[in-house]
Amino acid sequence: MVDRKLVFPLAELIDRLTVDQIKEVRLRDLKPALHEEMAALYHDIDQIIGERGIKLTARLMGVVVALAQLNVQIWDLKDRMTAGDGDYAAQLKLAHQLNGVRNQLKNWLLTECGDRSPGARRTNYNTDGLEGWDLFALGPTGP
Repeated sequence: MVDRKLVFPLAELIDRLTVDQIKEVRLRDLKPALHEEMAALYHDIDQIIGERGIKLTARLMGVVVALAQLNVQIWDLKDRMTAGDGDYAAQLKLAHQLNGVRNQLKNWLLTECGDRSPGARRTNYNTDGLEGWDLFALGPTGP
């Protein structure tokens, strides 16, 4: 770790980057602050990838894309819940279930990218009752 800007595992940095990208599109007034954080995220992600010799694979790309898509879905659900648009309890349950899938993806990233700290692993990955969200990235040949 030569000059990391942030002190999070790679999986968390990638997750934060996907959330910042959502904010960049949806909350345009925050762009200057977001761009500053995104520059730090880019820096640290590049540094970790270089230090660990992490190779870009189709599976890794698929997990990152799935993580970004789940963050958009969770964001949309929270927006609808705040607006009172639809069944709040059902939307909250789905948001929690999707967060479980998100955490499974982050745990895979932790393992795949060499973050060995047990404290970094997400323990809330329950998706009981969730149907139709069986992602290929988490399939039988996946994480």
